[in-house]
Amino acid sequence: MRKEDVFAEVTSRVNMNIEGVAAIFGTILLVFIMIDRKHNLPSFRVLAVTAVVSDIFDLVTTYVTFSVDSELFYSKFIVVLLNTLNYFGFGLLSYVLFRYLKSYFKPNKLIHTMTNVADFIFSVYMVFLIISIFWPGHFIIDYDFSTERFVRTPFSYIIGYGIPLFIVTSSIFMMVVFNKDFSSKQKKTIFAGYMVVVIGCLIQACINARVLVAHATGILSFVILYFSLESPDYKRMSALLDESRKAQERIKEAQKAREDLFAGMTHEIRTPLNAVLGINQLIAEEDKDPVVGVLTGKIKREGESVLKVVNRILNQAKTEDQVFHQKTGMPDLSGKHILSIDDTPINLRIIEGLLNHTGASVTSVSGGREGLDLMTREHFDLVLIDHQMPVMDGMATMRRMTESGLAEHTPVIMVTGNDGEEYARMYEKAGFSGYVRKPVKQDELFSVISQAIGGKEVL
Repeated sequence: MRKEDVFAEVTSRVNMNIEGVAAIFGTILLVFIMIDRKHNLPSFRVLAVTAVVSDIFDLVTTYVTFSVDSELFYSKFIVVLLNTLNYFGFGLLSYVLFRYLKSYFKPNKLIHTMTNVADFIFSVYMVFLIISIFWPGHFIIDYDFSTERFVRTPFSYIIGYGIPLFIVTSSIFMMVVFNKDFSSKQKKTIFAGYMVVVIGCLIQACINARVLVAHATGILSFVILYFSLESPDYKRMSALLDESRKAQERIKEAQKAREDLFAGMTHEIRTPLNAVLGINQLIAEEDKDPVVGVLTGKIKREGESVLKVVNRILNQAKTEDQVFHQKTGMPDLSGKHILSIDDTPINLRIIEGLLNHTGASVTSVSGGREGLDLMTREHFDLVLIDHQMPVMDGMATMRRMTESGLAEHTPVIMVTGNDGEEYARMYEKAGFSGYVRKPVKQDELFSVISQAIGGKEVL
């Protein structure tokens, strides 16, 4: 057997195993997605079904192709039919990916035009596939039983792989043009999902027809998109981050209104008071009558007294304004290393997301023991600990940190659903620098962190 044949045989077996595992995993995840259908887009469910079905069909096609009896008069037609439909499955996956991405955009003229173009190209693709079934070897693919090899033409690459790649490329172009509709995380995730499909297509087109990776990468793509965009945990975290961003915008607007108010107060109070005191001074200089002097002196004293009160009020407002900024503004945690301990993954992701733009590096672990072990090897500038955790809860973790001296120079903040004076006293007695109530609000988290790192009492 030639080296090429050995390579084809080995890659065929290995990749059938890969696709088999992908099909099983994809089917399990598809069942979960359908059960939880209220929390994901219809276009995503179509993508998931397409990816799993095309992968399973690819496995069936490969098995039949390399096991069918070549002596049967209809065997060639079956092989050509199955493999042509297999091409259709990959093209359909590319098209469904395009439609899924389109569902994230607001309708406009360019989107409508690109959709019509994609619909037309996919229709042409299907026409060529149908022709190829009854006229094999001219457009897409043929099979030679004597050599057990697929017979390809230039159209195999231009139509069979070129059109799906064109549709995928159109999707990426559409995302680049309308990139403002996506967050940075969404853009990276969608790009990664699309690239695995492109890579799978190129490998199967350029290396060997028996290398079954194109459909498996389709399942990998929909798995990436699900856990990064469509899962309930991600949607919950996104909603919290959106709420946090909107709250920050409202705070900035309120702060601007506050500054405008005080600027107006300064002008509206000081200007007429300045006029009164100035005119009074002119009167005192021009009129030397003793009675007038007494009256102008009294006006001067009372005016200066009012001016002192105004200055005190404005200075107090300015001081309160600075405190307000300290409590609600984003702290500068550049270079700070923060450890977050919580047994719930979504809570860890929320903390990471809230601290994403503060300049801090956040390390997350799922339990007190893991956190303690990590602290013995690395230095952290701040530790956030969940209260209710299995095996070792937040209080037990804090006791171990205190006993071992790990908390001596590191502020520790409790993240808890508990609230009230008794809990505040308990956390203070245990040595915590502060505590944040769940559900965690960004302004409260920032305020407690700022004060804890500054060494101020916040309990």
